[in-house]
Amino acid sequence: MSVADEAAALEAEVEQYPDERGEILLDAADAWRRAGRLDRAADLLSKLITDGGGDGCYAMAQLAEVRFEQGDVDEAYVVLDRLAHDAATNDGHCTLVAELLAERGDLHGALRWYDRAVARLSAEELRALSGPDGWIQMSSVMLRGRRAVRRRLGLVPDATDELAPAALQGQRPVDVDGVRDAVESGRMPRQVRMLIFQRQERAEARRRWPQEYDTTDDEHYQAAERRWRELANDGVPAIRVVPATVTDLCKFADRTGESPLDPALKARYGETFPEAHTIAWPPPRNSPCWCGSTAKYKKCCGRAV
Repeated sequence: MSVADEAAALEAEVEQYPDERGEILLDAADAWRRAGRLDRAADLLSKLITDGGGDGCYAMAQLAEVRFEQGDVDEAYVVLDRLAHDAATNDGHCTLVAELLAERGDLHGALRWYDRAVARLSAEELRALSGPDGWIQMSSVMLRGRRAVRRRLGLVPDATDELAPAALQGQRPVDVDGVRDAVESGRMPRQVRMLIFQRQERAEARRRWPQEYDTTDDEHYQAAERRWRELANDGVPAIRVVPATVTDLCKFADRTGESPLDPALKARYGETFPEAHTIAWPPPRNSPCWCGSTAKYKKCCGRAV
């Protein structure tokens, strides 16, 4: 199914699921944008903005992205100014805009939106972020993004930066049991890298090594999500997903004369990945899922397990 077909199919679902109209149209607009049909995406988003509410705010964030892609930068910022003054705007909306502006290089604008997101956190949410399970709070993604922007701007860490998980530095054990052993011994890793084959690559891995990859994709990725949530609950401050490819893994194994199925070799292979090529887990709810499905994390592995 092409991206345009996916978008059309989503629009057709609106009549079948009227209670989910807003979320479906947001997804349809995103699919039209990815298909290059920016005008169609803008039309759907404009309808949602007229409806107002939380979905209308998400639509404004997405419409700004569409305007940027259309080259209408001034109009994009007009849309964002409207969002900034909407009473329904929450920290999730602000985080989406901050991420968008950071990707475009507008770091000062991104920081203003991150600060808006922080200002919308409740006292209860702030307490949860500073607690032992702060890493698994969805707002921790926002705090890490804010801290990264402040570092790029050369700003001195503030109190909010201190709430974010420790800096993501250094490779750590790739095996879950090895990580748990380290945690239990008191050697808390600052970062854990987990090697995975995303869905398209996993199909190739199953073809080459069927006995090693004998579970379904859904079972495999749900189990991984559960394991990582357990590690986060155990206090591991940062998890990075390393999206391996079968070809590169096999080439790496050939150079060392070892098996590409050897966990130790996979760990060393994971060390070769630059930080920029890994995926922070958990990703933002509306970002593509780490498993490579192209669906949003909240609709894929981010669903309740």
